[in-house]
Amino acid sequence: MDTLKLPKSFSQDFAQALLLEQVAFIKHKLLDHQDQSYIQDFIQKVYAHAEHIHLKEVIQLHSLHEVVQKYAFELTLGADILEFIGFSAQKVHQTATTSSAQFNDFLSDEQFELWLYKILELQQLRHYIQENLQENSQIKHVSLQLANQILENNTPWLDYFRKLNVRSKSIGAKVVNYLQDQQHLIELKLEQQLATAIRNQIGNIILLPNEELAEIALQLWSEIKQKTLKETFSQFQSIDFEEFFILAYETWKHLRQTPYIQTIILEVVSAFYEYFSDYTLQELLHSVSLTQQDLFKEAERFAPYCLKALDQQNRLDDLIAALIAPFYLDDNTQQFIENYIQKQLIEK
Repeated sequence: MDTLKLPKSFSQDFAQALLLEQVAFIKHKLLDHQDQSYIQDFIQKVYAHAEHIHLKEVIQLHSLHEVVQKYAFELTLGADILEFIGFSAQKVHQTATTSSAQFNDFLSDEQFELWLYKILELQQLRHYIQENLQENSQIKHVSLQLANQILENNTPWLDYFRKLNVRSKSIGAKVVNYLQDQQHLIELKLEQQLATAIRNQIGNIILLPNEELAEIALQLWSEIKQKTLKETFSQFQSIDFEEFFILAYETWKHLRQTPYIQTIILEVVSAFYEYFSDYTLQELLHSVSLTQQDLFKEAERFAPYCLKALDQQNRLDDLIAALIAPFYLDDNTQQFIENYIQKQLIEK
């Protein structure tokens, strides 16, 4: 039988026709709201295979470190995101200032007590703080400033005594003049004693028995828990709330550049990898309580709107074609088509 010579463009045209047909098929399946089996079948297969693939097989530790270094240490928020943070902060403040919710709605008595008694268990930390109150030079300086303010605000007679003008030459007058000359030393001595008393008193409070500290804290909580968000957030402006978030971000930008913080973060990443590297990808999903059904629901929640928007913008066909076109447009594929058809014609 003579070989039928096909035009060279035939295999190209046939590959192009197959490409367009497959694009149309996939597009129809993706946009079919009545039948989500195409997407669900894909998710199901990925989920099933995830049971046999371990984290260490698809992700290496150095890759995780590189991702963290890029997005935790180097990524900087743009002006639009910072503006969004400010806008969101204003919305949060606006909502809070009209809310009648109480703090007890967010933190129950039971939860507060759990936190309280856990903190009270840290007796070694309390002793450490108490020792620093007595030895730390900065704390001593602050306590002296506080003592100075207390004396100035609560002992007006010292100021009066300082300005007292006694012209008499009597013994009493001489004593007063002498005391006025020594007043600075007297005030300094009073400040030092008061500052020491303040530090001692705070230290005594810190080292109170757990039962007494718990009673004090619970009494304070009984007052605070009934406060509403409206009452609390009305004490400052929305700009204050906005600046708080911006300040927190700027502080984080500084902290993330310090070697210690970077070391801590990378150590946590390494610990994560060491602990989970032998987990399968499916086990990782289970560790955060995600199941196959959850993946289905998320796909149903977002996929239809995304696909519809892409189709309306006439971009869905291009995206699908970009995934499969290289196969159909490859010279080897077109040569395979030509050879296959030639073979079938010969055999017939």
